Amino acid sequence: MPAPLIHLIGRIVDGAYRAYRANQTIENGKSAVELVQLVREIEQRREHIKQTLRATIEAMTQEIDTKSSTSAVVDRGGNSTVSRRGQENIEFKEYIERKVPFRPAISQVCTVALQMPIKVPRRIRKKIAGDIVETTIEIALKQFTASLFFEAVDEALEWRSPLKSEPNYNGTSKKALLGEPATRPKRFGSDIQPFWPRPKGLLAPDLVIVEYRHEPFETENVFAAVEIKFPGDWAKKNQLETYVELMTPTVGINPIKTGREKVALLRVPEDCTGFETTGKQTPVAKGNKNRR
Repeated sequence: MPAPLIHLIGRIVDGAYRAYRANQTIENGKSAVELVQLVREIEQRREHIKQTLRATIEAMTQEIDTKSSTSAVVDRGGNSTVSRRGQENIEFKEYIERKVPFRPAISQVCTVALQMPIKVPRRIRKKIAGDIVETTIEIALKQFTASLFFEAVDEALEWRSPLKSEPNYNGTSKKALLGEPATRPKRFGSDIQPFWPRPKGLLAPDLVIVEYRHEPFETENVFAAVEIKFPGDWAKKNQLETYVELMTPTVGINPIKTGREKVALLRVPEDCTGFETTGKQTPVAKGNKNRR
């Protein structure tokens, strides 16, 4: 695995989990034995993520000069026979069935984010037996975790990955906000949370797949803008239509059709590679809305 990725993953995982667990240790008074177990747990998580991303990076390194559309040919699309809520699979069928290049690699990262999300403590107030009691709950940042790992892959490939994590676009001019080099998305957040806050008026699809990875991620070079939805976070028509408008060119034959065909919906885990279904609709996922 390239050295920059090892360093980056180590910083992300260690920093996030140690900060969070240190907070919990202070609150719960963990013993020395529990602290040793904590260190072991962190190391196991690091190794699991490294192994997952190693295969992803090696595959993309070998295809650095290949157009993304070439990889899309073999994709079967998502599982439009599966609905997590209501008629979701019918209402968003065209976006679910859209061919997405590198679906196996994207699925790997999203599966890790679903199974081992970075978590942060949040203080809340609950009413128990008439009394207001303060307590701490865990908030799982699944989308944030996935975005960090996609960004790690991009950095390891010297910003030539076809997968751009939450790149920013001007909502009016549709121009991409480019970093240095021009294939790197410009960020406005901090080192810990690079994706937020986002200046008003900007649009940022969860994941953008470029056609030519040596060129900037301007909308003309976008093969697919992918909206990723983890359990508890539902697809919204107005959100997808906003991205269709963003990807719609100002010239050309049938520009609206072109814009629609560039937008895809990927539900985790339903539309990930390896998800098995009998063809029947799955029960509605319950729980709090997915946090960023």
